[in-house]
Amino acid sequence: MNDLPTIWFDRPLDESVVALVQRHWKPSWPTGDDPLGGIDQADGAVVGASVIYDREVFSLSPELRVLSRAGIGFDNVNLRDATEFGIAACNTPDGPTVSTAEHALALIFAITKGLKTSERRLHRQEGNYAAAHDALELEGASLTLIGLGRIGSRVASVAIASGMRVCAYDPFESDQRFEELGVGRASNLAEAVSDAQIVSVHAPLTEQTRHLVGAELIDLMADGVFIVNTARGGLVDDSALLDALNTGKVGAVGLDVTDPEPLPSGHPLLERDDVLVTPHVASATGEGRKRIFTMAIDQVLTGLSGVKPSHILNPEVWPGRGSAQAAT
Repeated sequence: MNDLPTIWFDRPLDESVVALVQRHWKPSWPTGDDPLGGIDQADGAVVGASVIYDREVFSLSPELRVLSRAGIGFDNVNLRDATEFGIAACNTPDGPTVSTAEHALALIFAITKGLKTSERRLHRQEGNYAAAHDALELEGASLTLIGLGRIGSRVASVAIASGMRVCAYDPFESDQRFEELGVGRASNLAEAVSDAQIVSVHAPLTEQTRHLVGAELIDLMADGVFIVNTARGGLVDDSALLDALNTGKVGAVGLDVTDPEPLPSGHPLLERDDVLVTPHVASATGEGRKRIFTMAIDQVLTGLSGVKPSHILNPEVWPGRGSAQAAT
């Protein structure tokens, strides 16, 4: 058992999973108040988004060779520090695709149909419901996607099948990909959002994209625009969003991600009828969790076996800490 690699998880595993895998590798996770308890003994790690993994963590983990983010986003993993310590960092970009795309579409449908507003009116027993209700018919509606990666592409396909007209801005995707999906290509963000009735955000969070959807970009959007974000909370400036909601520039908002996360009780976004917030649960389906979890473990085991993981985020580090090549 001691010769087996130790894989550390940031949360306990189900006993049935432990029974299934313990002949092949030794699972470990925090058992006390320290969220990083036990990582100092790990060969590999499967982690979520709640803790920052940087030189402070890596310096305390002398055996750690591969760390895999269970999900797409890796803004809580300092790639520069991981590389310095010889640790291969990976993610699971295919894992959350289906569930997150479905959640984005659910938010699009919910806010354009005014579901939360209608339910709140019913709770208040306002009456005159049909006359007071206002909703957008999505057949023929214009949807702009900021980002046309895995999740954005999935959203585009379903939206087009639902009769929406879809445009996207993504400087990293090929013209061929846009043509395959039947998505119109915008040459810049201003062009992408100018006529959109709905804007859905599917971009990574970087120093350059923080508050990408802020006062300046919102001002370029059509009056009454609907905005959805299932990517990262930091992509949207909440203050600018609230201002635009108050003026009617933005008609309604659907968010699965926020900054901070989760939003505290009493936050202005939670008090509004025209804002629907879910607490970063888009990928949390049974199928999605299993897919992400399996892919994350596979990335770690692949790296520990000496094979370069398929979704390594810092390829320049390979073969990494502890390898014969790295030692020469």
